[in-house]
Amino acid sequence: MKFILIFISLLFSVTFSFAQNHAIIKGKLIDSADKKPLELGTVALVNVKDTALIAYTLTKKTGSFELNNLPADRKIKLVISFASYRPIVKTFTLKKNEIVDLGEVEMGKKMLDEVIIRADRPPITMKKDTIEFAAEAFKTRPNAVVEELLKKIPGIQVNGDGSITMNGKAVSKLLIDGKQFFGSDMKIASKNLDAAIVSSVQVYDDRENDPDHLISDSKVGKIINLKLKKAIKKSVFGKVFAGGGTRGRYESGGLFNLFRDTLQVSIIGLSNNLNRTAFSNNELYSQGGFNRSGGDNLYNGTVSVGGQNWGGGIEKITSGGFNLNTDYGKKLKVNLLYFYSQKNNFSQSSQIGRQFLKDTTLINSGKNTNESNTYSHSITGLVDWNPDTLRTFHYSPRIVFNRNNGTNSSSGDSFNGLGQHLSDNTNTSSNSGTSAQIHQDFYFNKRFKNKKDESLNISHSLDVNPNQGEGYSNNDLHSYVANLKSDTLRRYSRSDNKSFSGNLSGSFRYPVTKKLTLDITTSGTYNQSVERNLTFDKNKVNNLYDIFLPTQSTDLKRNQWIEDVKPGITYKFTKEIQVVAGLSFNWQQVENKFTTGNLYSNYLFYMPSFRVEAGPVSASFSRYTNLPYLSALQPTTIVYSPLYSQTGNPLLKPSTTNNFDLNFNKYFEAPQLYIYAYGNFSSEQNSITRVLTAAGNGAQSTNFVNRDGQQRLYGSLGINKQFKKRGKWQINANTRLGINNNRNLNILNGVEGWQKSTSYNFNQGAGVNWNDKVELNIGGGYNLSHTFYDYGDHKRINTSNFNLNNNIVIRWPAKIIWETKQDFIYNSQVSSGIQKSINVISSSVALQMLKKDRGEVKLTAYDIFDQNVSVYRYTGDNSIYDIQNNTLKRYFLLTLTYKFNHLSTK
Repeated sequence: MKFILIFISLLFSVTFSFAQNHAIIKGKLIDSADKKPLELGTVALVNVKDTALIAYTLTKKTGSFELNNLPADRKIKLVISFASYRPIVKTFTLKKNEIVDLGEVEMGKKMLDEVIIRADRPPITMKKDTIEFAAEAFKTRPNAVVEELLKKIPGIQVNGDGSITMNGKAVSKLLIDGKQFFGSDMKIASKNLDAAIVSSVQVYDDRENDPDHLISDSKVGKIINLKLKKAIKKSVFGKVFAGGGTRGRYESGGLFNLFRDTLQVSIIGLSNNLNRTAFSNNELYSQGGFNRSGGDNLYNGTVSVGGQNWGGGIEKITSGGFNLNTDYGKKLKVNLLYFYSQKNNFSQSSQIGRQFLKDTTLINSGKNTNESNTYSHSITGLVDWNPDTLRTFHYSPRIVFNRNNGTNSSSGDSFNGLGQHLSDNTNTSSNSGTSAQIHQDFYFNKRFKNKKDESLNISHSLDVNPNQGEGYSNNDLHSYVANLKSDTLRRYSRSDNKSFSGNLSGSFRYPVTKKLTLDITTSGTYNQSVERNLTFDKNKVNNLYDIFLPTQSTDLKRNQWIEDVKPGITYKFTKEIQVVAGLSFNWQQVENKFTTGNLYSNYLFYMPSFRVEAGPVSASFSRYTNLPYLSALQPTTIVYSPLYSQTGNPLLKPSTTNNFDLNFNKYFEAPQLYIYAYGNFSSEQNSITRVLTAAGNGAQSTNFVNRDGQQRLYGSLGINKQFKKRGKWQINANTRLGINNNRNLNILNGVEGWQKSTSYNFNQGAGVNWNDKVELNIGGGYNLSHTFYDYGDHKRINTSNFNLNNNIVIRWPAKIIWETKQDFIYNSQVSSGIQKSINVISSSVALQMLKKDRGEVKLTAYDIFDQNVSVYRYTGDNSIYDIQNNTLKRYFLLTLTYKFNHLSTK
């Protein structure tokens, strides 16, 4: 903690010194003919010596611009550009504290046959909603990958897990020349393609399925498109790697790319037992499964707080596939992606749980061992057809086939608060199954010539998901108290589940005036779900599982028809201020079929929606409904084990949620500062609430009822700052604050009461890059949570943890790369026997060799001090559970990597 404070103080002192004695350039951009201001013109400043970008900004509505905090006593070039206008280039050598006011800068339009010399081409251009950065303006080290190039572009931030943001908004796709590259896994491109093949980087809003801009700007992601150099018409490039280490650890993989004009073919393959599913061996972050969290959950060194665990177990994965892109003319694009994956996971866990009842405390301890195998084939296609500028067709099919099997063994003991042994329980089980997901999307959009915002949209989706499986279970319960019988179960179950969903919708928008637009959306949906599970007991006479248990079997089916009509209105007060409102009339006919009879229901829901946008601020309201799960409606009791059973309630009603959002997002180009704030409040009526009956002997049963009052409140505030590059220094910093408040109803042994949980989190991060030779990234966070039960003995549970995530890369001397990563977490409240603090430190050293550093030999030491564990705490139902899982322990790994790259301009 002391180190973090010292570093932050040093960071601010350095940045403060950067702000001193620097110059300012300002002016106003206008059209030379009509003298009108030009908005969203690009004003960029580059270093004359190496053409590297120093700073940039966009002109305001008035045409004004200002670049401040500029370096003095250095020859610099100012490049001003605007679409279809001739660029303006001026050269300066600024003095300290000098203010250069250019006044009105007039721009003239380009002639049709006019050619701009390369030296005067702007490093940044703005074309409609697309901003384009010339790659040559951002100097990277030799052999750098795309991720290193992106880190140097103003507004782009690459996070430790490989996710990318632009001006604070999440990047949803990373395209190569406008084409998908292995689906949504951006890390395959960002961590494996060389920056040297990129000509420019385009960034624009992800409006591919929202051409009418119906989604709020604050919720729209970004797309990054890497445009490759035009001189490279044919290229074959990629890499292969293989490594082995102690404790049987290994990794291997290869990536092959063939690009020829509009044809792109990529083949990928990997295999390892390092808990790593992504294709990259370049960073310590992915060692040990650190990159498996897949989101913004609190996750540090395989320690997760909040009931989710991503680092437990040891996984072996072997996978491979290909990605194919091709264009048929300029109007038709086709993508085909195939992937095969084979995963084996071995996990061991132990847990300690305490449940606080009115007259006693139940203490449960247990151990569990699980091994599972999954085999998956996935085929995805994409067809984009734009026959003209007014029509768009989009079709995307996907087929996935899965096969799985696994075994599980567990044991547990139960005690009461007096230390009396209530029972011990052992269970062994095995299972196998197959499943499939068949999906297709179709989308058509047509815009009309006569009216700018008039449009017609037709969309269709189809999902078919069959799932079959079987399993054997052996359960032995030994009771030590009179009110609980010892029992033995030997069971076999066979399931055949299916789900089907089809939807067809259409919408039409018509601008009545320049400010007022009316729209109407109508849709029809059919959903069907089938849950069949047959359960048999073992016959002691013939040792066959032929004793059918009708009360423990299920045969459930739901047919659901939905018709929806939603009229809407959009009113634009100004260019930045608008109101969007709608009212959905939703009719549902539901047929639930059980073995004991059928249940028919008809519903009419009114679901209003409302959104106000005012520049960087937006506020919205929406309402949606959810039907109860079929298993919660089933009017029978299912006994899962001698200690647990569940009974459904056919009288359950649909739940309704009212959702309120408040957003603020603002990026300031000149200081490269992004500020965001988000607030959400939701309340639910007719929540599906679990009724838990827990006996003093450890047995539990569950039922379900409807209750009102469940609420959730969430808020966050964040600041991201990229400091202008000063000489060889590049610095960034970010701060995030968050609060989460939940109110959930618990019903335990007939007593109703609220479980109120509040959590606070603070995260601070900073990064420093010196001349691409030293990179330092540090981060720290503190998380505090309170859980209060306003019933029974009013139990209050407090938890807190502190975490550090630090990483340093040193490229010195030449061809040597040193890297060290630290993941530290301290949990203040865990049960006895559970490790409180974890300090995982991993290091590597790599030697680059061969021509153009195409080869690399790397030695990695993972978890040097052998401290890695997987721990998380769960609270709920007046209970506390502490769970510890096995995970990767210390190992050493030697890896060889070779990059190949054959480029041709023929």
